[in-house]
Amino acid sequence: MGRHISKICRQCATLSVEDAKELHGENGDRCWNPRICHRRRSHYRHRDDNNRSRRRTKRIGISVSTELSVPVEIEPPVPQSAIAAVLVLYRQHKNSPVHAVAAEIWQGSHLIASVKPVHCMGMRGDRVSEYLQEILQLLTQQFGVVRFEDIIKEVPVQKCPIRPCPLQI
Repeated sequence: MGRHISKICRQCATLSVEDAKELHGENGDRCWNPRICHRRRSHYRHRDDNNRSRRRTKRIGISVSTELSVPVEIEPPVPQSAIAAVLVLYRQHKNSPVHAVAAEIWQGSHLIASVKPVHCMGMRGDRVSEYLQEILQLLTQQFGVVRFEDIIKEVPVQKCPIRPCPLQI
């Protein structure tokens, strides 16, 4: 059986290093240990992905090699940038409920528009999905975007910009 998951460390992993040091360092509860905390925070942030990857490789029965046999130094021409929609989710970690949602419209590396965040408190999952479809319809009309990109920007709940917010009180 695995080791117990520390709730404090899991919540701390969603914070930036500066915020974590402030909350758990000298001026906080003095839980911060620089020899341990950086690695532990990384472990908790990537735990779900690592477990999923480990289960997949065990099921397939292969080992994954990250080494390339031939170094590649090719610079392809830069294509005309298309417009893309990125979904922004404010939540603690990947399996926690969504606190708020927003969207961003990017063209290449330039942010050209954004949809303000909206709290999802009290909404069931199907209502959140309906709201995201409404946002996508609006983006389709204005920018011709037909879907959100596979990239989902996840922001810790502590950084929720909506005021008033019950977590900021």
